[in-house]
This record gives sequence, C-alpha cells and structure tokens, in this order.
Amino acid sequence: MIKGQIFKLIYWVTASFLIAFLLQNSIPFFWDAWLIALFLLPAAFIVKFGIAKTKHFKGVKKWLRYLFLAVISLYWGYVAITITYWYFLELKADALEKILINPFFIWMIIGFFILLEYILFKKSDSAVKETISIYSDRKRTIIQVSNLAYVESRGDFTLAVLKDGSQYKNNIKISEWEQKLNSFVRIHRSFLVNPDLATLNGNEIVINAECSLPISRSYKKQVEAYFKNS
Repeated sequence: MIKGQIFKLIYWVTASFLIAFLLQNSIPFFWDAWLIALFLLPAAFIVKFGIAKTKHFKGVKKWLRYLFLAVISLYWGYVAITITYWYFLELKADALEKILINPFFIWMIIGFFILLEYILFKKSDSAVKETISIYSDRKRTIIQVSNLAYVESRGDFTLAVLKDGSQYKNNIKISEWEQKLNSFVRIHRSFLVNPDLATLNGNEIVINAECSLPISRSYKKQVEAYFKNS
C-alpha cells in the first residue's frame, strides 16, 4: 500500500511538469509555469476525493455534489491564475492569455490527469481493496473483503462480522470503515453492509438469508435507491 502511494506521488509530480509544459506558451518561464501547475494540484485532489465520496449518492444530491466539486475546482484554478496575474505577470492584463481563464481549459486539465491516474492505478487499487488489515484482540488480522458481511458499531468499538458468523472486535470507527469500504452500503448509523451478500426486505436488510439488520429512517431512501438501481 505504501509502495502504491509512493508511485502515485511520483505520478502527480510528473503530472505537474506536464501541466507546466502545457502552460509554458502562456507563462514566460518554465519554473513559473510549474509553480502554477502545483497550485492546480489541490483542485485535482479535491475533485478526486470528492468523486469517491459522491458516487454512493443517488439522484439530485449526487448531481448537486458534482456541481459543487466543479465550482470548487474552478475556484482553486482561478486562485492559481490570480497569483500568476498578480505576481509573475505584475498585473499586465495584455500578458494574460484568455485560454487561462477559460473554465473548460481548467476542467480539461484536471479531469485528464484524474482519469489517467484512475486508468494507471486501477488494478493496484483493486488489489489493495481485496483485503483489509485490522487489529483484533491485540493481534493483526487480515480480512478478505468479499468475506466481510457487515460492520456493526457498538459505541466505542466495532464488530467486523464475516459470512461464517465469526466476529472481530476492533477500535476502527464505523465512519472509517465506510471510507475504507467504498463498495459497502451504510443502512444505519450502526450498520455498514456488503451489498453482494445483502437483500432488501421492507425495512430490513437480510444478510445471507440468515441475519436481518434494520434500516434507519435517515438512510432508507438512499438504501432503497441503491438496491433499486443495482
């Protein structure tokens, strides 16, 4: 996992140089263009992690979040351009090319490198997500995600419950589990379930046709929409 993060860091540093080459026609000096490229990277990271958080939403909420991400990324892009205009170009309006303030140009750059990262690291990310490591009873345990039926929060600890019924008590918060298990569905503030092992049955989720878990009111519409579209 650490190795994968290092490769991603190298990828984004390389991406910043490539962006600098794209900007060099508009910015007089390469290193000035590179600094602007670095200012654009936070926008890419915001969009990247925002998409990961948004993909589980459905309907209007999902598109509103995408719109919010687009606005935020554009804002950061304009911050970078403003710094260029104010500092490097010394407020010379005629030196600022219109392409730099075109929102589609900014979105195109950000979107291209996010998509390229996804394509390059898709297999390695999937391999990492196949297993998850936790500490239970002071021992390190590696769990196959496909064998994990659901996670239950019990106050100051959580239980990772497998398909065979075995349980692993741990100190990971359920919100942290939700971040680690992007494919799982939150049905209750106390339950996060594996949709591959779950069936919707009225106000409950049935796991492996054996265990029934309640769906809370706050998650009901989201859960129903998920299983309807699955």
